[in-house]
Amino acid sequence: MKGVIFTGKLLSTRFIILVAGILFACAMQAQSLSMLKNVDVSSLSDQQISAIQQKMQSEGVSMNQLDQYAASQGISQNQVDQFKARVVKYNSTRYGVKIRKPNPADTASLFLNRAADTDSVRPLQIFGASIFKNVNLSFEPNLRLATPLDYVLGPDDQLLIDIYGVSEVNYKLSISPDGTIMIPNVGIVNVNGLTIAEARKLIKARLATVYKGITTGNTFVNITLGDIRSITVFVTGEVTYPGSYTVPSLATVYNALYQSGGPKASGSFRDIQLIRDNKVIATIDLYDFLVYGKQNNLRLQDQDVIKVLPYKNRVTLTGEVKHPAIFEMRKGETLQELIDFAGGFTENAYRQTITVYRNTLKEKEVIDVDHANFATFLTQPGDQYTVGKLLNRFENRVQISGAVYRPGVYALTPGMRVKDLILKADGLREDAFVNSAVIFRKNALQLPEMTSFTPKAAMNDSDNVLLQRDDSVYIASVLTMKERDSVDVSGEVITPGTYAYAPGMTLKDLILLSNGFKPMANLAEIVVYRRVTDVKTLNANVIKALSFKVKMDHALDYGAAATFLLKRDDHVVVHAIFGAEDMRQVKVEGEVEAPGNYILLSKNQRISDLVRQAGGLTTYAYAAGAMLIRNPAAVKDGTRKWLEQVTQKTIEKQQREIRDSLNPNPPKDLLQEPSRVSIDLTKILTHPGSSEDLVLEEGDVLSIPRRPETVIVSGEVLMPSMIRYEKGKSLQYYIKHAGGFSDNAFDRKTYVIYSNGSVDATSSFLGIKAYPSITPGAHIVVPTKPMKKGMSLGELLTLSTSLSTLAVVLVTLFKK
Repeated sequence: MKGVIFTGKLLSTRFIILVAGILFACAMQAQSLSMLKNVDVSSLSDQQISAIQQKMQSEGVSMNQLDQYAASQGISQNQVDQFKARVVKYNSTRYGVKIRKPNPADTASLFLNRAADTDSVRPLQIFGASIFKNVNLSFEPNLRLATPLDYVLGPDDQLLIDIYGVSEVNYKLSISPDGTIMIPNVGIVNVNGLTIAEARKLIKARLATVYKGITTGNTFVNITLGDIRSITVFVTGEVTYPGSYTVPSLATVYNALYQSGGPKASGSFRDIQLIRDNKVIATIDLYDFLVYGKQNNLRLQDQDVIKVLPYKNRVTLTGEVKHPAIFEMRKGETLQELIDFAGGFTENAYRQTITVYRNTLKEKEVIDVDHANFATFLTQPGDQYTVGKLLNRFENRVQISGAVYRPGVYALTPGMRVKDLILKADGLREDAFVNSAVIFRKNALQLPEMTSFTPKAAMNDSDNVLLQRDDSVYIASVLTMKERDSVDVSGEVITPGTYAYAPGMTLKDLILLSNGFKPMANLAEIVVYRRVTDVKTLNANVIKALSFKVKMDHALDYGAAATFLLKRDDHVVVHAIFGAEDMRQVKVEGEVEAPGNYILLSKNQRISDLVRQAGGLTTYAYAAGAMLIRNPAAVKDGTRKWLEQVTQKTIEKQQREIRDSLNPNPPKDLLQEPSRVSIDLTKILTHPGSSEDLVLEEGDVLSIPRRPETVIVSGEVLMPSMIRYEKGKSLQYYIKHAGGFSDNAFDRKTYVIYSNGSVDATSSFLGIKAYPSITPGAHIVVPTKPMKKGMSLGELLTLSTSLSTLAVVLVTLFKK
């Protein structure tokens, strides 16, 4: 060991704190175990746990007596259990239990061929190997057991001797290294190698020489085991971590095997020897615990050797068993025992035959083991057993569907025929088609085929077909063999649609099914359209349908409708009363006396009528800025075409200006279908009924703004802004107040959007520009000058080549 030289400050701050903590712990534990009442056991350090153990030993309290002692000190059972867990953990660390880590080179799983004639491999776990790698499982010795009578005493064990009755005295005596105890007033007693039962007799006899009451029965003696000693055992052979291990003297073979990591991949789970004094005293089979849950309670003694031998016979079991794995088999064990080791078959297992791949001296062979031989078929080293899966088929199934009372799956019995199956299905329904039915079945090659029979004859035993496995019988219904009969009703009824037809159905019945007429139905003329089915008429290719008119009175007396018989595919149309229309709504907003929604009173109601209906314009109204907003989806075809003609010129002008300015993203509202209609409300109100006074449509919105006091200038000007309107001022005036044109301005294409949505652009004649006039609320837009694109090198070469060719052609022509 290297020496340690302290330089500088001999006692650093950390060292002082550590020493003080240890001294404090020792002082605390020196008081009494009762201090556990006020201490969090989980926060105790290993040094504190050791100090408490030493205190218990000095007071003669063993782990077996800890419960009674703690109860007398007022310590809760929960704290006692936590303390015991900490003691076990501390002792395990103290006695050198190795922390096991998986070793890839020594794994307990093997790669074995699933079949002798395939190259596919599948990793299988050795049965039982996972139990020794489960960190949540602990084979710790039970220190709370009552003292076993066959426990053999040795050095460092502690005996608790309680004398009570006429004489009362207690002794806590540790066995010395030479195997003796010193009993006060009695002397030295040699207990080494004695069982606890033998030691009790010997000690009681020696005490009787001093305490006479023991002989007379007035004094009693109780001798129990206190602290137990630690022993050293050796685990060797085919184990994961061979070596020597220090364990409590109550430890068993299972405790030592768990600490050593259990058998490795080459180790046996069923041939583990316990060697004592160079003799094998027991052989342990771990399958007793793994399969049946039985523990071999062989307690270890000092210097015992546990030897794990190499395995001799391993087989694999895969497929439909509960625990597929690699199993170790003893000589004489059968396939049935192997299946039991695997937990038995799964629900879908094919149990009739199990396939075995077995090694011979030269190659492999395949053996099929029948169910009756499972209990007698002996396993051999290297066997590979495969349990198959049930086929998705039935050995005695037949089905029936269609026009029977209980369609479904039934069991096929020997000699069963079609009639028997129909009777099992409670017979044929009234709508069954009894002249023919089909049977779907498979032939000898398992290919689908179909055969037919006559249900009516089968029920009379004349065409009673013999059934086969997986036959499927279908009996059609006459109701499904024809197209669904129906009639239609449309127009002014509450619930128009298609309804099922039945013979005897009248027009009245259909109207009742459609929940009656709407208020605007024309009861004087209900039209029934009927398809022509006469072959001669159809061949003539003239008349394809007939129509019938049925009249009803306004009292909803069905009259002729109650007796008019319908036929399948009839179509009934109930027209509305002539001139009946739904009420149409328009809206007026802005500067009118009563803005809001209004109902059109006539088909030709115009803008002037709506303004008059809304109480007229207010004193703040700006009639020149009024506009009509029309929903394009509600515009009728004729009006839509007229609107397109009115607005086409404006739209084309705007789009042409956009193209000229090479704007890659033109405004969407200029390219979409128009929804704003430019109007001159001043002319409309001056000349009502003129061509300017448009007829209103449903959904129209008449918007009349307040008189604006500004003009907007945007686009290619130095300072786009909103400028106060000055009456009579020209477009140049507002451009000047916006800073003038920018270098990129396309000034000759400047245009103005007026408040009512109309547009006017700058025009030019003989170099003289005519700018649009400006009104309140106008929006002046100065577009961007188009970018001039120069010729590329390729274009120049093409042009040069063309000119050269043209020159050669001209020279040739002139020479001629």
